[in-house]
Parts: sequence; C-alpha cells; structure tokens
Amino acid sequence: MVYREEIDGLRALAVLPVILFHAGISGFSGGYVGVDIFFVISGYLITSIILEELKNDKFSIVSFYERRARRILPALSAVLLLTTIAAYILMPAPLLKSYGQSLVSVVTFSSNVFFYLTNGYFSTASDEKPLLHTWSLAVEEQYYLFFPVMVSLLWAWGKKWLMAVIVFIAAASLGLSQYLASKQAVDANFYLIFSRAWELFFGSIIAFLPSQRDDDNKAVLNNVMGLLGLAFIAYAIVMFDHSTPFPSVYTLLPVLGACMIIQFCNGRSLVGKLLSIRVFVFIGLLSYSMYLWHQPIFAFIRLKTIGEPGLMVFALAIAATIVLAYISWKYIEAPFRNKRAIPRAAIFRYSAIALSLFMAAGLVGHFDNGISERFDRPIDTASAAFSPKREKCHTSGADYKGPDDACRYFNDNVTWATLGDSHTVEPAYALARRLDETGEGLVQMSFSHCPPALDFEIKEPGCTRWLNDSVQYLEQHDDIRNVVVGFRHSAYLFGDQLDSYPEVPDGDPIFEVAGQTTPVTNAEARKLYWQSFSRLIHRLLEAGKNVYVVYPTPELPTHVVKAMTPATIFDDEPTLDTRKTTTENWYKARNSEALRQLATLPYGTRLHAIKPESIFCEQGYCPATKDGKALYFDDDHLSVTGGGLVADAIISAQERLGDGPDFSGPFPIVVDTSRKARSTAGLL
Repeated sequence: MVYREEIDGLRALAVLPVILFHAGISGFSGGYVGVDIFFVISGYLITSIILEELKNDKFSIVSFYERRARRILPALSAVLLLTTIAAYILMPAPLLKSYGQSLVSVVTFSSNVFFYLTNGYFSTASDEKPLLHTWSLAVEEQYYLFFPVMVSLLWAWGKKWLMAVIVFIAAASLGLSQYLASKQAVDANFYLIFSRAWELFFGSIIAFLPSQRDDDNKAVLNNVMGLLGLAFIAYAIVMFDHSTPFPSVYTLLPVLGACMIIQFCNGRSLVGKLLSIRVFVFIGLLSYSMYLWHQPIFAFIRLKTIGEPGLMVFALAIAATIVLAYISWKYIEAPFRNKRAIPRAAIFRYSAIALSLFMAAGLVGHFDNGISERFDRPIDTASAAFSPKREKCHTSGADYKGPDDACRYFNDNVTWATLGDSHTVEPAYALARRLDETGEGLVQMSFSHCPPALDFEIKEPGCTRWLNDSVQYLEQHDDIRNVVVGFRHSAYLFGDQLDSYPEVPDGDPIFEVAGQTTPVTNAEARKLYWQSFSRLIHRLLEAGKNVYVVYPTPELPTHVVKAMTPATIFDDEPTLDTRKTTTENWYKARNSEALRQLATLPYGTRLHAIKPESIFCEQGYCPATKDGKALYFDDDHLSVTGGGLVADAIISAQERLGDGPDFSGPFPIVVDTSRKARSTAGLL
C-alpha cells in the first residue's frame, strides 16, 4: 500500500483536539471527535491492506494479527508498565483496586465494556482514570476480531456484494447509535462496539471506492471536497460539547469529514498540502503514542491536585506527553515493527508474557483490595460507603422506577418518605434504620440529577414526570405523614465545585429548560427553579404533611478517599486535614442564594429546617471525617455515616413538633439572582 503523508497529517488533526479537549482548553469543547477520526482512518487502512492481499491471494489471518500485535502492544505495554508503577505509588486503595480491574480489562481488550459497566456514582471520576482512553482500543480490537474473518469468508461473493453487506451493517450500527442517543442510553452508546462500528465501517467503505484524488481533471472537485471535509471536522471540534448527543447523526459530521479528506485529497490538493506539512506528519507519526500517554499523565495530575489544574500545568503535561511519545515511537514502536529484528514467533511470545504479567498485576490489585498495606498508617476508606440499597432503589431516566415501585424500608408501617435527588439516598437509608426501632417504615423516592422541576419541563429524561408522580402519590397517601425533601440546589444553579475550588462556582444552571419557544436566560431559569421548589413544599404542606427541608450539605474540594489518603506511599499524613477540609465561610458563599431562598420558608409546626452546616461544621470548619470515619462517599454525597448524622437531626426535629406557628399558606419565595453575595474574598 502506498504511503500517504496526508493521512499522517489527518492523524495529527485527530490526536491534538483529543488532548486539548482532555486538558480543558477553551475552543476544543468537541475535541473528543478526534477518536472518531481515528476510527475512520483505521477502518480505511486496514480494509485497504486486506483487500489488496485478498486480490493478490496473500491474505493470512495470522499475518493480520501479527501486524496488529506489532502496532498496538509494544507501546501499550510500556505505558501500562509505567502507569501501573505510578498507580501503586500514588493511588488510594479503592482507586488502585479499580485500576487493577481496568488493567485486566485492557489486556483482555474489553475495557470499553468495563468502563460502561462501572460508570456512575460508584466509580472514580472519569478524568482520574488512567486507562479510560483504552476503551477506543478495545472497540478497534473487537472490530478486528470479526471483520477480517467476515471479509475473507465473503470475498468469494465479489466486491460489490461484500461492500453491500458492509453498508448494511454500517447503516444498522448508525441507526442503533441514534436510537440509543434518543433513549439517553449515554454510556452504552458511547462505549460499546455495536453503536460505534459504523465509524470504522465508513472508513472501510472508502477503501472499496475507486480513487479520484490522482485525477488531475478533477482537481477542483478534490479541492472543494477536501476543504468541505476539513470544515466539517473543524466545526465539530469547535461547536460540539458535552451536551451534543454522541455518537448519533451528529457524529456524521466529523466521520464524513475524515472520509472526504481520505477519498479526495493527495499531496497536491490544498488540504493534502496542509496536512503534509512536516510538523503535522511528525505529530501523526507520534499520534498513537501521544494518545496512549496523555490520559495517564492527565489523570495522575488531576488525582493529586485539589481543584482543576491550571493552564501552565497542562502545558507542561502536554510537553511531557510529546517527549514520552517520541521516545516510545523511536525506541519501542519502530523497532518492534522490524520483522527481521523481531520475528513473528518473538512478537507473539513477548506479547503473551507482557499481557500475562499485567493480568496478574491487575488481579492482585483487585483481590488484595487495592493493597492498602502500602501505606504505613491504617486508613478507614471502607467507611466511605454509600447505601447498600442505592443501586437497587435509586432511579433515573425515562423508564424510571415510579412511586408505587419505590423501595420501602424496613417496616410495613410506612409513615415517612424521602423526596429528592441522589443526595437523599444515604440519609433515607440511615433514617429508615432508626425508624425501624420505633415500628415505622420509610419509602425512598430519589431520582438522579433531578432538580425540583415540578412546574417546568427539563431535558433530563423523566425528571419532571417522576417528580409530579411522586408528589401526587404523597398527596394521596395520608398514612405518610412525614416527608424529607432534599436537593443539591447550588450545583443545579451554579455548577459543580470541583473544577473551580477554591473559587466559588458561578457557572450557568446545569439543567436545561425544555419546551420554551425562546431561550431561557440564567436568571429566568433560577426563578423557575425556586418558584417550582416553593410550589413543591406548598403542596406537601397543603396535603397535611410534616415537611423536613434539608439545607445544602457542605461539599469537599476533592474526593473524600483522596483527602484521607497520603499523597504517596512515602508520605505519612493525609493529603488534607480531614477535620478542617473546607471553611464555613466558603460554604456560606457557595450556598448564599440557596440559604437566602430557603430562609424565606414559614418554618414552624409542620415545616422544619434541617441544616447540615450546624450538624457537621464547628469552629469555622467543615470536616470530611469524624472520629476517623468518612462522612462522605465522594466529594458531595454523604456516606452512610454522614447520612446517619442528618437522620439524627431529623428525628430530633420530629420530637420538637408543635414548636412554632402552623402553616397557613400560601407563601412566596423571594428570588434574588444578584451575584454580589457570592464573592470569594477572604473566605479561606
């Protein structure tokens, strides 16, 4: 197959946006489409080679996998070796256990399945997973398990029939990705091969088409198509973001852009000349190693940084990525591709040994629970535990668990309910344990990422409908006399705290209002939020319920396990003083609007304020642990231990029933969208 410099340049156009996207660089919000460009290139090149060998009656499955082993495994093994050493030195035990599991999935080329199955509340943050990026390698390798076999078996039918089969499968895969996107099956759609295969198949289809790029009579057409393809890719890189359904029909933009460049560009076309510039070709040669190295480097930097690392830190990380990629390319990739220096038997033998060793290391990390004895002092990371009922009883999505099917804890005499988002789960479990001692039961109603959008529709599938169903259910059941209500107000209204700490988050609302003819401003969205919350509380009180409003819970600047664990195995002290993790001043600034709005409610006989600040914080500080036990299971969700403290406060509030004026409704919530009160000056 003839070498094409412009394809190495296209590889550079794929890898650079991915790296800049993962570094959080402004202007590359859609940089993740670089992976899709890689898929197209890979599909095209491998199919071209297979077709050429089949045409010349030289195709061999063994030779095919030998090439894949030479291409993929040596550089991957080097990255896995150094990453595993770094993980052993730097990672807390629970994270090292998860890393060990991911290591096993990498060497079995199933990491896409692993990350699909383990994504969610219970896993390490995505950007702190050193091997997360290997999901794309797994997709490719799964593709190449069946693709060459399929092509060789169907070759006798002729190229037209073979191409027709590939087009049919590609269309089915694209249709599946769009269907999953419409059903909000985000993780399955993103990680699994069934909804990704079409991107590789599109590259394969290009290999079947007759080339026109070398026809000088079609130079104008080739230039136009090449420029259009480049524009498609550039638009996707700049304009796509986390809210873009992906993969879906939107993904056609970068995929078709890559196909057009491959099909219509050569070294004489405008885009071909651009991509053949020496620096782009050089980066393209390094692209595989750059892709392998960048994620572990970024992950460990984030793992050991409180808040999001700064631009200079990422600039140094990118520089380190390029240096390591060059070393890897020159001294590992290139030598192992030399069949004379390393024959077939040797490459298979070395690969088997390396994969076996990494498999063993991963299994040790898993079965030894992260090798906690690496640290001199015992660390009770097991106390950072979520409710054992969370996975079964917490709901989300359009096919949510309705109130009739919600979990009832631990007594049939259900007189209590909890209503809210994921932050009510652990307090619900702990409260139910305490109520069981008095012969009362509790029904837990909680929905992921669901703000109190009772009176307006949001784009989170199922949220508004679930909330209305749940409130109506509570109104209709007089036997449920007590309702605990909790939402993570400040995160919904101003964004997460991790990326901005120690600054107070001041972003856009993270929920999107649906069904509006004109865009909703931030101020309007916040007004809708508080009016809807007011209506929710109002309806529960009118139904005769005793309502316990849980105020914002103090948030941590990092994951509680990271805070509890020393920075490395060579250190003795925890990363943070877990007794003074954040200040009360920061808490008040972070939650200033929520505290102001909640304070307007008519607390008294049947409406009670439960204030985690007064429960957890003392002497100006809010801790992450108490008596050595984690109060959280991540950076913002309470653990069962922390939820127990909130449950105790709720029980105490119930015992004080009758202290204050009764509700006479209706009541307003005063919405002040001013940001003056949220200055961070003098907080820390």
